[in-house]
Amino acid sequence: MRSLVGLLGLTCFMAMGIGASAEEIYLTATGDRVSALDVFQDCDDCPEMIVLPLGQFQMGSSVGEALAAERRFFANQNVDPASYEEKLRQALIDLGIDPDHPEEALLKYYASGHVNRHEDPQYSVNPMLHEVPVHQVSIDLPIAMGRNEVTREEWAACVEDGGCEQGQRDIPVYDYVACERTSGCVPTPDARVAFRHQQNPPKTHPRGPRVGVTFYEAMEYAAWLNKKIGANVYRVPTEAEWEYAARSETTTRFAQGDTLTLDQANYLVARRDIVDGEYVWEHDLGSAHDLLPVDLLDAANDWGLRHMSGNASEFTSTCGDGPHRGLTSSSAYIAADSDRTDCKRSVKGGSYNGNVELARPARRVPLPSDHWSPSVGFRVVRDLTPVSDSWN
Repeated sequence: MRSLVGLLGLTCFMAMGIGASAEEIYLTATGDRVSALDVFQDCDDCPEMIVLPLGQFQMGSSVGEALAAERRFFANQNVDPASYEEKLRQALIDLGIDPDHPEEALLKYYASGHVNRHEDPQYSVNPMLHEVPVHQVSIDLPIAMGRNEVTREEWAACVEDGGCEQGQRDIPVYDYVACERTSGCVPTPDARVAFRHQQNPPKTHPRGPRVGVTFYEAMEYAAWLNKKIGANVYRVPTEAEWEYAARSETTTRFAQGDTLTLDQANYLVARRDIVDGEYVWEHDLGSAHDLLPVDLLDAANDWGLRHMSGNASEFTSTCGDGPHRGLTSSSAYIAADSDRTDCKRSVKGGSYNGNVELARPARRVPLPSDHWSPSVGFRVVRDLTPVSDSWN
């Protein structure tokens, strides 16, 4: 399935006599020819995919931006950051770093490889420091990214076809703990979410994101897609591919600019006030407080990818504990973790129940591969191969 805009564009290119090499052309499983920013599906049950242009981008955050993001995190909630600032200064001093000018020395500390987890401020004070250092990455392998987070109805097709949730059980809440402690009893994603949200069951719209899955289960879904189309092309994206797609050639804090609104993303707005001398949290400030169907909100970035900020957090395949490794290409990111079956994966994008600062494309949270959460899902990426004789 090729967009009308894309077809008209190709017609114009041919009419003007512009060579076919002006942009790469790729072939889908259905035989359609697609190029940058075209939308396609490889099968009726397959997710919508958007072809990404090749390019380079600045990945991660500077030390200054990571520190500023943590301050904004507190400010967004009307929380005094004084205690945080004091702890940060002391943590830097303990490392022999000038707290008033920490950037250069902190980067050298991380580059040394001799990081003490108990002393490192990224673990003890400011987790935003996981985002450093900022570094240029070249997307050197052509890909298409899922337009949306994998939805419940897309996952259901995999379950019905025998590719997902094999051997898992849809158990009642009162049997959940016993099942978890029994060999061979694995709860389904819905059973997990129901157990976590017994008092306030979440909405289960077919077009809502599939959450409650582990990284391993996301890989099973990708494997099912590969079997369905007869090619080994679908996988969980690396962190570099995900962040490149989320930024969509922008350099601002969010793809939409340096600020984000609730019309553009599904995140939590909450603030703390003092009432009669006591702290009171106000949560009724316009947030949805639940996952939204992927088609809702003006949530697409400039490349048409939806909910890269907010809604459900998303697994990537990159092992992401500690600061960035400074890899320089998407192929290097793939190779670095290709044989690591068990590590903490970088989870990206923020969520419906998280502060807006957690929805920045640079934000990364390391979570175990077998972790699941009612707010963590995933999207898939598809490897593409250029068609050499595009016009024949």
